[in-house]
Amino acid sequence: MLSRLVDIPAYAVPIGVRWTVSWIVLLSVLYTYFVNRLTQESGPYPPHGVHYPDPVQKTHYVAHVRRIQAEKRALEEVRRKIVEREAFRLLDLPPELSSLVLAHAADWPPTYRALVQVSRRCQDLTFHACLPLMPVRLITSEQLRAFHALLRSRTALACLVHRLWATPLKEDMLPTAIDIVRKCTNIRALASTAHVVESAITLRGGCGSARLSHSACTDLTLLAARTGAWARLFDTPHGGALFARLTRLRLIGDRVPAGMPLPRLTHLSYGTSGHGIRGGGFAVGLAMLADRAAYPTLQGVVFTRPRGSAGGLRVSRPVPTARLFVLDLPATHTELEIWCDSASRRGMWELCADPQVHSPR
Repeated sequence: MLSRLVDIPAYAVPIGVRWTVSWIVLLSVLYTYFVNRLTQESGPYPPHGVHYPDPVQKTHYVAHVRRIQAEKRALEEVRRKIVEREAFRLLDLPPELSSLVLAHAADWPPTYRALVQVSRRCQDLTFHACLPLMPVRLITSEQLRAFHALLRSRTALACLVHRLWATPLKEDMLPTAIDIVRKCTNIRALASTAHVVESAITLRGGCGSARLSHSACTDLTLLAARTGAWARLFDTPHGGALFARLTRLRLIGDRVPAGMPLPRLTHLSYGTSGHGIRGGGFAVGLAMLADRAAYPTLQGVVFTRPRGSAGGLRVSRPVPTARLFVLDLPATHTELEIWCDSASRRGMWELCADPQVHSPR
């Protein structure tokens, strides 16, 4: 047949060429046939223009197509408005509202550091919103120098520091730590050594109108509270005035002085990093709870000690009738973490506020 179409004798065409051309023609016909069959099959929603055996099916399909097109147009309109709309400006809000928003960054140091680098106005708002809520931790020489330089350049920020941990690792940084505490007179919760507290907190004014320099400080954590440091600090006029105002006191050392008059103290905590406390463990706390003359407002005592076995934090009450709590701390739980949790109102004071104590294993 091929030889007749092209007017070439069949014997002149090689047998291989004849089979190849025949297969090409056959495959082309089969491909065209199956494509036509597939495009003409009717599905649940046949294309517009194809036969509709059921008029109701065509009506449903048209309505479905129009609904999809309307949704696409609405989505495109929303996208267009989002693109054309100006970005939301936090600083356009009133300062009160923007401060409420920025205050949430106090629990997220990376977010706080990013906000203070946006602009000078955003930095000021972030300082005023976050510094009163943040536990400021100054331990290394770099941290002490950087924060000291910040207070020198921005003196108004000192009154915004409400929670401060100042424990320099090197002796040559003690003057810097003392000067920082001395500048931050609006501290509510302070953690430091007896030497820093004794040197930084003073009485101001005359004898008849002497006023404590840090009158807002009611929460104190003393580290390495040795007996000699205790006696020297408590015997000074400013030390006695400070302790008379305290409502929360935590002591870290080998000895807890007893019998000191603390008329406003409501919460007491003491413990060591592993060495025993002279005079007994929780027996000291029981004696303080019973001494209503020296501690008339004392509501609860927390004794902390390292946990001997593996596990998490464990809370117990050795005497059910007394408000004495024993916290067995994991080996990895540091004193800094305890203070940060307490300063953020998420620590041992809140954990032991409920009389019903749970002891997780």
